[in-house]
Amino acid sequence: MAYNKFTLKDLKEKLNLEITNFSWLPDSIPEVLPDSLLLQLLNEARTEALSSEKARSEFIISPVLKGFRRLNNNRFSFYSGYPFNVDNQLHLNGYCDFILSLVPNSPLIEAPVFCVIEAKKDDIDNKAIAQCGAEMAAIQLFNQQNGKPRKVIYGCVTTAFLWCFLKLENQTLSIDTNYIPLTFAKPDAVLAALQWILNEY
Repeated sequence: MAYNKFTLKDLKEKLNLEITNFSWLPDSIPEVLPDSLLLQLLNEARTEALSSEKARSEFIISPVLKGFRRLNNNRFSFYSGYPFNVDNQLHLNGYCDFILSLVPNSPLIEAPVFCVIEAKKDDIDNKAIAQCGAEMAAIQLFNQQNGKPRKVIYGCVTTAFLWCFLKLENQTLSIDTNYIPLTFAKPDAVLAALQWILNEY
């Protein structure tokens, strides 16, 4: 069983996670404006066929993450489509869409990893959230194994146009009930949420 096979029930029974739903991101987050390159790339994405997860990842999610990294002077690395095999016995293995690590400019995934982002074509449903939660549990364990534990791990499930943020603190997985919208002309709110998460570290 890999990450994409997990259910919410598996998170509870196999990983001993408590799952909660509430609005945990702050109501007031400092504004973060995109740079001109990101706005240009998102404007060009309007004309692309965006009906697949791969297309949305390539033309929207990846440019947003690259733009976010530029705004932070390459303070972190992000990895797209990498295998992240942490513990086969716990079934914490498989591929993650995007992994963000606090080690900049590294060709390998290194601890501490602070966020994982899963791209979905249509819906942010329980299956997608369960997959992301399993990946976050793997990150928590990966950081511990590498001597760089972190109190909180963050994650996100996104359709590219809606972003649902999660946090894992100890054994509690909290799903933010306020999904953040992104449009071609205004990625500001998503950038602000990502910036808040990075600043928490």
